[in-house]
Amino acid sequence: MATQHELEAYLDSWTGAGLITADQAGAIRAHEAEAGARGLPRWVEPVAYLGAALVAVALLLFGMQMWDRLAVWSHVGLAAIVTLVLLVAGWALHASDAAPARRAASFAWLLSVIGVGATAGLLFFESLDLGDDPAIMLTATCVLLAAAGLYLVARRALQQIALAAGVVFLTASVGSVLTLDEPWVFSVTFLALGAIWLLLTWGGVLVPASIGWVLGGLLGLAVGLGASDGAPVWAALGVAVGLALVVLSAVLDQRALLVIGVLGLVVWIPATVMLLFEGSVAVPVAILVTGVVTLTVVVAAVRHGRRSEPDKADEPAEREGGADTPEASASPEVRVDA
Repeated sequence: MATQHELEAYLDSWTGAGLITADQAGAIRAHEAEAGARGLPRWVEPVAYLGAALVAVALLLFGMQMWDRLAVWSHVGLAAIVTLVLLVAGWALHASDAAPARRAASFAWLLSVIGVGATAGLLFFESLDLGDDPAIMLTATCVLLAAAGLYLVARRALQQIALAAGVVFLTASVGSVLTLDEPWVFSVTFLALGAIWLLLTWGGVLVPASIGWVLGGLLGLAVGLGASDGAPVWAALGVAVGLALVVLSAVLDQRALLVIGVLGLVVWIPATVMLLFEGSVAVPVAILVTGVVTLTVVVAAVRHGRRSEPDKADEPAEREGGADTPEASASPEVRVDA
């Protein structure tokens, strides 16, 4: 019997090869998750989530009440205890073969990555007093290393989200240290990160692919943030990325990319128009025309798809030599009983 990790790798490989659709892969995941959950009561998973959250909240409240009474190193130790409890709980749940327990482990480990960031931040900012820029970069490095390590252990959706957050955090901190905090620099960087994330997802390196497409698309769409300095070209690039994601969703049959692409278009098309025609009546008119054109394209695609369906449906009957084929009608078999 394949493990959960092996099953995810198989499904992503089969989906990428076109052997099964994304919907079929999702149905298989749901079936296997249900089968894995049969040995556990239904309350186990939500209670595990609640327990992980309560541990973090309780220790956090304790720290807030006792913070001023504790020494500086005690602050670091308290954050480290929270992180360690979450890591151990996640490891214990991860050892189970039941899907609900593994999902709870994923949630605990996501919280533990946040705990690593808090522990490292307190260490570098308060205890060692390294200064803002070095402390931020070292904290971001610790977060990324923790997220990457947990992702290698359990390649699940929440761990991939933590990995992406760590990459963004470290990238932003490096840009701040190097004084490369201009909007266009971050736009180009996020566009490159999005492209890399999508390529790694397509190549099967980042799994599950469903969340990989979403994260890659969101990183790519961040290129429009460069428009914060009033330059419409970056918002227009956001529109271009959104269109590219919509086209890519059709090629790869990935609905997640379609949703992200449409979301990007909804955000960056109005932003581009407003930056180009600020204060003009052309703004709502241009947005309205864009919406009408988009809907027209969708309707045309749907109608074209409906016209092509009957032709595909008739092909098996023709190949099988059914009653409506020329061969069947030209030479009918006649039997005469004596």
